[in-house]
Amino acid sequence: MATKVGKQENNVGTASKKKYVVTRSGVRVSEKDYDSIESASDEVEHWKKIISRWPDGTKIVVEEYNEKKHKVY
Repeated sequence: MATKVGKQENNVGTASKKKYVVTRSGVRVSEKDYDSIESASDEVEHWKKIISRWPDGTKIVVEEYNEKKHKVY
């Protein structure tokens, strides 16, 4: 008799890596998905320079990729 296996246990060998994106006040501004927060540092610095020239109160954050929230249209 077979036992039930959860989705996470079923995909043991194919564990997906976390992806990160750069957001500006919650809106995605990066076209790339990054493998780590450190790898997104160049793009973060780029956006911080833009905000320093034209301050509008927005914040630049590196967030974990969420398929529904961070779609590229």
